[in-house]
Amino acid sequence: MKQPTAKRVEVGEELPSFEKHIVQRQIDCFSGVRPNSIHTDAEWAKKKGFRAPLAQAMMSTAYVSQLMTAFLGEGFVRGGRMSVAFTKPVVEGDTLTVRGVVKSREAEGDATRVTVEVRCENQDGVMTMVGTASGLER
Repeated sequence: MKQPTAKRVEVGEELPSFEKHIVQRQIDCFSGVRPNSIHTDAEWAKKKGFRAPLAQAMMSTAYVSQLMTAFLGEGFVRGGRMSVAFTKPVVEGDTLTVRGVVKSREAEGDATRVTVEVRCENQDGVMTMVGTASGLER
């Protein structure tokens, strides 16, 4: 499926979603491996009440950045903004679905700021992150 560009997408349209399976190696790369960490020490995470090590929240923002870069390209890299809240933990073994719906298109200087409502949901449909991301269309 061809990724839509900002010029072809209207307010209210949904961007193509994608899935990310969370594996321990990715968490290790974001966190750095160390003992007594809820991110990299499975036994420690269980002692703290989690069923598995927690993914770094920034992993979800990286996935939203992937969505926005695919949509706006350089317009997200050079003018992108993101404001999100993390609503539920993401743990090793989860599969996140990254979604976005175009919320607005507003003139900004010689460009158009395209704002997208973004969210991540786990394999049970539970929202783990929600917010907005925007970038410039030229």
